[in-house]
Amino acid sequence: MIPDTYFGRFETAKYRRAGALKRKLIQRFARAIHDLFIEANPVQRVLEIGVGEGFLSGYLSEKFPEKHFTGVDLNPADIERLQRQFPSIEARVGTAYDLGDLPAGFDLVICAEVLEHLDAPDRALAEIQRLAPRRVILSVPHEPFFMLSNLLAGNNVRRLGNDSEHINHWNPTSFRRLIEPRFDVLRMTTSYPWVLCLAAPR
Repeated sequence: MIPDTYFGRFETAKYRRAGALKRKLIQRFARAIHDLFIEANPVQRVLEIGVGEGFLSGYLSEKFPEKHFTGVDLNPADIERLQRQFPSIEARVGTAYDLGDLPAGFDLVICAEVLEHLDAPDRALAEIQRLAPRRVILSVPHEPFFMLSNLLAGNNVRRLGNDSEHINHWNPTSFRRLIEPRFDVLRMTTSYPWVLCLAAPR
């Protein structure tokens, strides 16, 4: 389990300012990612798309220091913070739509809390499929529960709980429909308020 003190290592408000309940939900989510990571073994080379400051990859890289992690994110400032906080992670600025300069041979690609932000999520999935990793871990908000959680917390009330940056919305059934043209779903699970999937490229 990620300790509460881990959250203070990040500048991103959703981590640094997370209250006790939100921290608990994020800790449970990270545990679900960890469990899928274990199930994906054997894993040596890991790529996280949308790595941000490195919340997930940083946690996993410290837990499994023998594995090699690479992180890609659109935000140069986040990549700089990631490199300072987790120097063992190879980090680069990039987009989910164009991973062409990355070498092949990743055992696992993680794409967590990214697809809901993209106007063409299948294009990003096609890029992941092209890298031909052994396994993929994907996660998105579980709707309508994610929006309901925001409403109950008094967030985004005018948008009925919807995050202004979320342009796609899925539940487990619709998320499976998005994934299955390109990936075999090995496990679909939930960690409120998220949906997570372990898959293998077709």
